[in-house]
Amino acid sequence: MKNIWEIVKYAIIGLIQGITEPLPISSSGHMIIADEIFGQLLPANTMNNFQIIVNFASLIAIIIYYRHLLKELIIGSWKYVFKKEKAEKDKFQYVLMIIIASVPAAIVGLIVKLLDLDNYYTNIVCVAICLFITGLLLLYIHHQAAGATRETITWKDSVFMGVGQSIGLLPGISRSGITTSFGIANKVSITAAFRFSFMMYIPASIGATAIGIWDIAKESSFEGNPLGYAFAFFASLVGTYFAIKFFFKLIRNKNLKYFGFYCLLVSLIVAVLIITGVF
Repeated sequence: MKNIWEIVKYAIIGLIQGITEPLPISSSGHMIIADEIFGQLLPANTMNNFQIIVNFASLIAIIIYYRHLLKELIIGSWKYVFKKEKAEKDKFQYVLMIIIASVPAAIVGLIVKLLDLDNYYTNIVCVAICLFITGLLLLYIHHQAAGATRETITWKDSVFMGVGQSIGLLPGISRSGITTSFGIANKVSITAAFRFSFMMYIPASIGATAIGIWDIAKESSFEGNPLGYAFAFFASLVGTYFAIKFFFKLIRNKNLKYFGFYCLLVSLIVAVLIITGVF
């Protein structure tokens, strides 16, 4: 019975990660909060393994959701590079901008790995502070979105949003929220900014997953509950896919202020729980 409950908790945390991954409310922050509620089910090493697995599930869900756009970008880039079809230049440039936008996060991620700072990324105090910052960012996006109408992404946008993604590695800082806010600050429309943000997630997640698998392969043992990981993977995949569909329907009305208020509320609740010694 204890094992079954542990598997259920793995699945719940996986579902939370899956649902919150595409939403601008920080999936990593919510995973850490959920783990605290469950009495630190996932210690530091297990949490790293868990994040690799559920993030990979979210990656698959995002690729499935954007499969048609990705197919267009890949085929268009191929035609431009190898068949010299100039009409496909915009697709090739879009792919290059995704790659450029991924560089800052890759650099920061490597620094974190080399300096062995992974444990700081599960700090509940950091989560509370960063969620508060995310809430303020989302309220900023809400008020600026009306004046941001450009549907195209420029090289400058890709660099700015890439820097945002590197900051979004902090638990509690929403990766999609901060990258989109950087885009909107440059007058990119909310839908174009979020679409590019999800495209940026793909190479970043592939890189993080590859490094994570390499680290696991170097270890003599794999910590955690294998069946729990399997249920968490499936829950994260399904949660991410349907959350994306819901989210894009929501942002057509530019109602991001509700996400902002939510993050502020959660950060204050977590702060109270820390101060009172519950966490």
